[in-house]
Amino acid sequence: MENLTFCGILLFFLLGCQEIGSSREPDAAIEASIGQLRRTYAPDRRTDRVEVAVIRSGDSVVFDGYTTVAAAAASLDSLVAATPGGVNRVRQLPAAEGYALIRVSVANIRTEPGHSSELTSQALMGTPVSLLDYRDGWFLIRTPDRYIAWLEEGALVRVSAEELAEWFSGDLVACAPAQTTVYATDRGIVSELVAGGLVKKIGDVAGDRVPIRLPDGRTGYVGPDEILPYEQLATPASVSVDDVLATAFAQAGKPYLWGGTSPKGMDCSGFTKTAYYLNGYVIPRDASQQVHAGEVVTLDESFSRLERGDLLFFGNYRDDGSERVTHVGFYLGDGRFLHAGADNGYITENSLIEGTADYAEHRRNSLLRARRLREGDPGVVRIDTAFAAVYTRSSSR
Repeated sequence: MENLTFCGILLFFLLGCQEIGSSREPDAAIEASIGQLRRTYAPDRRTDRVEVAVIRSGDSVVFDGYTTVAAAAASLDSLVAATPGGVNRVRQLPAAEGYALIRVSVANIRTEPGHSSELTSQALMGTPVSLLDYRDGWFLIRTPDRYIAWLEEGALVRVSAEELAEWFSGDLVACAPAQTTVYATDRGIVSELVAGGLVKKIGDVAGDRVPIRLPDGRTGYVGPDEILPYEQLATPASVSVDDVLATAFAQAGKPYLWGGTSPKGMDCSGFTKTAYYLNGYVIPRDASQQVHAGEVVTLDESFSRLERGDLLFFGNYRDDGSERVTHVGFYLGDGRFLHAGADNGYITENSLIEGTADYAEHRRNSLLRARRLREGDPGVVRIDTAFAAVYTRSSSR
């Protein structure tokens, strides 16, 4: 289907080629073709990219940029070949195999390279990522939820695919409490850990200490009750709504943090994502992506079709009538929901029932959708499966 689509794109381009020689600006047909490629192969640039600019240089028409989709790269080759004077400088990412493990307790991932850029997501210690590109001390990475963004090189340690496979074998353990400390032998601090962070157990329990190794090779000790086997976290048999909600309630009162996906602070979708992650599942990063996960639940005025734990999605409508999802939270029953909202500043409950003390009128008026997430549903992936996919593929295309 994608090849047929591109043939149509190329035909449209060829019909417009007669104008190329007379125009000093990039031809409209070329721009339209690239736009269609982007819509076909990378409709959501958070998970795949077709970033191509067309530049005239004398008699040459230079295609410059990058894509993360092999099929898009092949289509661009055809487009450039059909362009008089076409020069292809589009890179397919990753240019070479590259992987890494997060080496800090919580790594801040940004929309663009640079500490002043927007915080868009986070990743926990021991999480595998694929390396797509490098610029001035920053790596363009892909996380296990397929999110693409930038991470400073000091927050990761580069590893081979074989080293990644070794990391996920043997005595890998996860941090159990919301936060703990890794101590050195002299009780000095080596690092901190947050719930879901991964380290290697490297010896037997000795009193109140378990020796561990961090992804970058540092060693230290944690308490035996502060870790659980990786398999226990990453290979659940099914989604337990009660457990997901128990985890969600344990985050109540924690601060709202735009881009946050750790127990230290979360935004709305980071909150729902974290609750599922700490119960063994990777779900999409943003609310506008989570609304496509799981199965549809019909909304009515009395919320009669909803069950505890369903995800509620809020937003508004664009000028063209399409929905714009901007917020998500957990339904609790009786018209109540639990969410991380910038309007509240922290994770808390609110009501969708008019007349109640904590009624959130703006949320009731902006309620758009509801979804129910269960094992095997689209967008609901066991941690072990999502992590293994990082070093067995770089793109879904």
